Amino acid sequence: MAEPPPQYPVYPAYPPQYPYAWAQPPRRPGLTTAAVVLMWVQVGLGLIAGVATAYSLTANRDVFAALVPGLADWVPLVLLLFSAQALLFAALRSLFAVRIMRRSRSARHGAIVVEAVAIAFQVTWQMVLYSASMPAHVESGRSFTFQFDCTGIILSILILCFLGPARSARWCDR
Repeated sequence: MAEPPPQYPVYPAYPPQYPYAWAQPPRRPGLTTAAVVLMWVQVGLGLIAGVATAYSLTANRDVFAALVPGLADWVPLVLLLFSAQALLFAALRSLFAVRIMRRSRSARHGAIVVEAVAIAFQVTWQMVLYSASMPAHVESGRSFTFQFDCTGIILSILILCFLGPARSARWCDR
């Protein structure tokens, strides 16, 4: 007589390293990758904004003084501060982006701090521009418009939201 088939499936034994050794490192979370990409976008936008502001403040100083009379005497200081801030943030963001890809916890914390400080700087910069461009007194029947660009603030908030979750913290914990 033939031997009856087994009543349960027979599986091969697991390799000897299972479950104690990983065959490869864990996969990088998509939010962490998105945050690093946005940091590189911020580097490019910061450098472009720094160069464009430096050029416009030096080449069109009289136009700037006419548009923003409250900051007319402060043009060199504004130029120095804005250019230094743009270069510093671009350097820090690029450094932290490279180190986050290498799974550095300190780079993740540094990027979170840089983005929080960048939000504070951008809001302060917009408030200074608004108050400097506001006429001394607004007559009744007259309107005043101020354009506010929030691209950098939104990108910084997204980077904070993408680097904040536990998956990103776990992956950067090297």
